[in-house]
Amino acid sequence: MKFTLPLYHEKFTENGAVRYFVRPLFHETPDACREDLRRATDSVANALRRDLAALARKPRQDDLAAMVFSPELNEQTARVSIALRRRTFEAEYLLVSWEAMGRRLCMTPRLPGLWFALERGQDAASRAGEVLSAYYRSLERQGLDTDPTLHAPRGSAWITHQELDIALDHSLPDERAEGRAAIGAYESLPGDEELHRVGRLVNALYPEALVRAVQRDAEVADLTRLLAAADRRPLLLLGPSGAGKTAVLHEHVRRTMEPGQRRSAPQQVWQVAPQRLISGMSYVGQWENRLHAILAEVRRRDHVLYFDDFLGLFRAGQSAGSRLSVAQVLRPFAERREVRVLAEMTPQAFRVLAEQDRGWSDLFHVIPVREQPEEEALRVVLHGRRNLEASHECRLDVEAVATAVELQQRYRRDTAMPGKALGFLGQVAARHRGEAVSRDDVLREFEAQSGLSVTFLDQRRKLERDEVLAGLRRGVLGQEAALQAVADAIVVARARLNDPERPLGSFLFLGPTGTGKTHCAKALARWLYGSEEALLRFDLNEFQSPHAVARLAGSFDEPEGLLTSAVRRRPFSVLLFDEVEKAHPAAHDLLLQVLGEGRLTDALGRTADFCNTMIVLTSNMGAEQAHQAMGFGRHAEPGAEAYVAAARKFFRPEFFNRLDRIVPFARLPREQVGEIARGLLAGLLRREGLGRRLCILHVDDGALQRVVDEGFHPQLGARAVRRALEQAFTVPLARHLAALRAEVPTVIRLSGEARAVTVAVQPLAPAMAAAPAAAALDYSDPHGVIAAVDAVV
Repeated sequence: MKFTLPLYHEKFTENGAVRYFVRPLFHETPDACREDLRRATDSVANALRRDLAALARKPRQDDLAAMVFSPELNEQTARVSIALRRRTFEAEYLLVSWEAMGRRLCMTPRLPGLWFALERGQDAASRAGEVLSAYYRSLERQGLDTDPTLHAPRGSAWITHQELDIALDHSLPDERAEGRAAIGAYESLPGDEELHRVGRLVNALYPEALVRAVQRDAEVADLTRLLAAADRRPLLLLGPSGAGKTAVLHEHVRRTMEPGQRRSAPQQVWQVAPQRLISGMSYVGQWENRLHAILAEVRRRDHVLYFDDFLGLFRAGQSAGSRLSVAQVLRPFAERREVRVLAEMTPQAFRVLAEQDRGWSDLFHVIPVREQPEEEALRVVLHGRRNLEASHECRLDVEAVATAVELQQRYRRDTAMPGKALGFLGQVAARHRGEAVSRDDVLREFEAQSGLSVTFLDQRRKLERDEVLAGLRRGVLGQEAALQAVADAIVVARARLNDPERPLGSFLFLGPTGTGKTHCAKALARWLYGSEEALLRFDLNEFQSPHAVARLAGSFDEPEGLLTSAVRRRPFSVLLFDEVEKAHPAAHDLLLQVLGEGRLTDALGRTADFCNTMIVLTSNMGAEQAHQAMGFGRHAEPGAEAYVAAARKFFRPEFFNRLDRIVPFARLPREQVGEIARGLLAGLLRREGLGRRLCILHVDDGALQRVVDEGFHPQLGARAVRRALEQAFTVPLARHLAALRAEVPTVIRLSGEARAVTVAVQPLAPAMAAAPAAAALDYSDPHGVIAAVDAVV
């Protein structure tokens, strides 16, 4: 049965943000307060459906009749004066009136239980003032809060009506059900209640929340015709992500709901997520019982079950004790054409479905939803722009829209137009609610999402290669060949001359351990993507078997591939594959696809796009040959040739030729090791143990030179220096500081002697207490503090 219930709405501003409050006019619950009117209304409507369905199953339906009370309403906004004992209030109130029992009744929605009668010709505002004054005086006498403004609208207020379709159950309750449940049988579940619990009624989004499908009349007509057919064949909307599959469904629902074309009872479309079907089900057979109840309800009322994650049905329900899935239970119903099933999938996901269960895939009647041509897609974006401006109360500049389309076309290959542009514009509009959105706002939003700087993204700005090199050199000492190669890849990508079907750059870094291969990858992530967190590191030494390699792209039983899921979460990143030569050949085949096509599809048909990544492979293959070729006193070039020759011999030609640059890393000379030691020492000073203390650290040149002498090893590189620093500085320093309270100011001296580095720690508290100038010391000047301490001591 259809019920039309009045809803009360308020729009107000709270903490600078626009909020919407919604609840039934004549009842205080359910209610919702959201930043989006559509979501607030949907929340209340879904709660009302659940409540009304529960009331409809009761033997007596008095409560249901009271809940669905919906007379013909008149509303007006009036200024009401409320006189209390010592003060008078005036505020704007929304007054709602209706005819009932031969009289005209009135109320203000913020006080739904306070009704009063209006005499013929009586002014509603003056009568409301009398009633509200008496009401608040009674609260005064009881010592309760008497602020009438709390019940006035916080902003604008209005009334709308929500149509709900509720199934009335006229059957009497089965008194034997309790007994059957007691001996182990499952109680029969109400299908409509379970459907409301796990599903979402798409019809309830009408009209504001339904997405419009522009230039899709043919697809919408096909869907409408097939959903009305008597054979109930399963239907599949097939197209790339963002092409408009969901919009086609929403447009169909909108057209069936419009008053001019509405049938007596519009077909209901229920969107169901696979995991929601089994949520809360902890015993064997529970979710099957729920699913059978839902299918019986859907079959009886000719509803449509809509799945936007159809492949998820093959995993939902499976456990260690049972391999039965939701898809297996649903399939016989679809084969017998007892229920209407509608799904949407990408072509990649459909191929996975055909491999997993060819019988299921053959059941579907496919409705193709292809990506629209560029001109049509732009018209759709411009149409969507008007809707975004209306819903977010902002203004999207024409240049802002053009820039958003350009950025999405350039950097988002895994999603089709117009969906990717409209989705991004929706995010920008939500962030700039109530403002004018410019081209710079769009660029900054994309910078925040990707990490790519506005300087890199904006073609109207200049980016010199020397500027890129200078930024990289701040993080990497030496290895000029590697920095030059990385800088070249960055400027080629900036000029948009790179192959759009491949990663931005792919490098093979060769060289002995400790020469800075990983450090260079970190510097690239910092400069190009704004943070070292954009470095995704995979140690291929862990993938030496085919089973281990399968974890990178995932399997159907374990679909979250390590590599594919990482890139989907962070598509703008540096991918570092360490020790590539130690991986199984199957890993090289997988990387071959990534380097050649710039994409990888996981076990569920989800595509990860690698075209916005920089890929770095590292290896020390050829290190022994290079050492023999170089010897003492030889030039470094023969060693570099040995690395390249070893890599060319190891990798297959099709893999080797897909790499943009092969970069040999030279062994670090002693001068650069000294600079690295200073950088490591600076990192030591930033550690928490020193940062939270009042410490002055003085390191003389002899101490640092001693560390370099102990740590310099041509074949071990910077790692030996790090180890020497930890042994010579960190461990002795920790012994002294652990014996002191953290709040005691301390001077630490590190000095180098003939045999070792000595550490002297001097607490300042006793000596400085006697010094009149102690409070005036500038701790940012270590030499000044040390001189003052020496003078006192």
